[in-house]
This record gives sequence, structure tokens and C-alpha cells, in this order.
Amino acid sequence: MIDGEGKKILVIQTHGVETPRRTYSPLFYAMAAAAMEMDVMVWFTMDGTNQLKKGEAEKVQLDPTSDVTLKTMLEQTMDSGVKLRVCQQSMALWNMTKEDLIPGVEILGATSIIDLALEADHVMYF
Repeated sequence: MIDGEGKKILVIQTHGVETPRRTYSPLFYAMAAAAMEMDVMVWFTMDGTNQLKKGEAEKVQLDPTSDVTLKTMLEQTMDSGVKLRVCQQSMALWNMTKEDLIPGVEILGATSIIDLALEADHVMYF
């Protein structure tokens, strides 16, 4: 098994609450990488941005027999040390402001994704 400790992983999430089956996996993989002591960031852009709007993640429940919602997954992801960042330009597409975001999310400009991708050891795109 490869030792990934200290590696930088960038996860790009482009799917939003309208495609619930595509919302959980990027967060799960991000938490797995964090558990393997990697430096992990999830970048939300395009439709993925709407996951971070207050009140939206609570509505997404992948397994109806479980109490786990997308909000639960986002909170667990942040608790595991994964950084959540959102594209400022994508927020404009969704008419979102900083006040619309769930706590703990940082806004970065679109050009930041280039720097982040260049600095990362691996990029995962969803």
C-alpha cells in the first residue's frame, strides 16, 4: 500500500442537490483521505455550489432508512479536517452571498482553482 501521508488531495465537486447520488461520494473519499493523514480540500463549483446553501443539504437523504443527510456528511467532512471551499463565480450563478453559506466554508475566486490544482499531488473530479 502506498503511503499517502502528507499528500495534498484536491476534490472538485460539480454536482448539486438535484443529483443526490452524486453528492455523497466526493465527501466520503475526502474523509477517507483525511483519515489517511492527507491534506484534503473539496472545491465546490458549478451545480455543486448549491450543496452549501443553508437549508439545502438537510433535504438530501440518500438512504431513506438512515438519519444521515447531506448536511451530516458535510459536517463530518469538516470535522475530519477537510477544508471546504466554494467558487465565488459559481455563487453568483446561484444568486448566493456569503450569508447564504453554511458555516465553515471559505470563498475563493475562480483563478484559485488553477493554483490549487498545480499545488495538489492528486486531483479528483466529480
